[in-house]
Amino acid sequence: MASSSSSSSSSSSTKLALAFVMATWLLFFRGDHSEEEEAESSSSSSSSSSSGKRGQALVSGLGFSFIATLGNTAASMLRKQLSSTGVSPAEQVGLATLIQGFVALVYCQTSGVDLARAVRDRSFVAPAVASSTLNALTKTLETRAYATTDVSLCAPFLAFDPVFQFLLPAIFAPVLCSTFGWLCGEAAQTFPASHPAAVGSIAAGAFLLKQTASSSSSSKDDDGATSKKDDRPSSGRRKKTPQLWGGLPLGSWFILLNCVIYSVTSRLDKAAVLAAGSKTAYFTYGRFVMGTAAFASAKPTKRTLRKFLNPHALVLLLSVCTAEGLYLLSMYEAFARVSPVYVTAIKRGGGLLFSAFASAIFFNESLTGRYLPIAAIVSGVVALCL
Repeated sequence: MASSSSSSSSSSSTKLALAFVMATWLLFFRGDHSEEEEAESSSSSSSSSSSGKRGQALVSGLGFSFIATLGNTAASMLRKQLSSTGVSPAEQVGLATLIQGFVALVYCQTSGVDLARAVRDRSFVAPAVASSTLNALTKTLETRAYATTDVSLCAPFLAFDPVFQFLLPAIFAPVLCSTFGWLCGEAAQTFPASHPAAVGSIAAGAFLLKQTASSSSSSKDDDGATSKKDDRPSSGRRKKTPQLWGGLPLGSWFILLNCVIYSVTSRLDKAAVLAAGSKTAYFTYGRFVMGTAAFASAKPTKRTLRKFLNPHALVLLLSVCTAEGLYLLSMYEAFARVSPVYVTAIKRGGGLLFSAFASAIFFNESLTGRYLPIAAIVSGVVALCL
């Protein structure tokens, strides 16, 4: 009886997710986007040379976005592997970002980048310190999420990043503009009808993942009980049952909290970069602040540092630094060439696909029952960012 009820609920959720996906793209192609495309095509016909340059910038920007997505996915996979060596999330984030900071500092010194000017500017220091501290928290939570929960159950919830980027300004920007004069540009923005449907598509996909996690947990519990009853040892390596809270794996909640924080740090990052006048200067300063905050929270001891004398852990740590550096620098370059909405679409939609399949290949995580939820979330992310 319970099984038929669960099957009926899953079938209804599947139909709801498919309905949201269809509604999203129907509204997208029939909405304001068609008018925008007509206006763009008419204006581009009058200046074909400028259109060609924009096309080249778009292609190169999308290319750097793709590289950034690969780097971010590789860094996440390596952090998960590094967690298996006994290195805590805060220790990983702290040491990795400090190493990146020292490398960036050497580059700035040899390239003549003026770091002192940015540090003396209060309009730079306040958002830079706030963003770097919050980023230390998000990286620690993300590393802990991937260490405790299947990546294919955590990564899809990064899709809520553009959701909160869309919802929070829409909710709070009018109030902040009228009260303090902040975010008035975002308060004046209007959103196409496809955006609410895209949010629904993402939420429906997340709900399907929740059902998948719950059914997986219960089936593993049943298998565990059966094996104990039969008094037979299980063959092979058994996977850890995900810890659920409110029906979702604990790691998924960490990722959702990160998405809320990202909606704040993205605006702080923009303010800091504009005040510094140099992406490299902000990257260097931010790495040191972020690394110090994360490493201090880990309360390192000699035993902590001894963990990194293990060649395997050291190689993984340096690989994380390289992959994450590639991700950030490629993302900054993409932002300079193309609109951030395209970067976000590739980063979250493509990153979700890469993370899910990479976790299945390298960590033997099962994707059974997760294909449709992941497809619904990717579809919603792409529509929300266009």
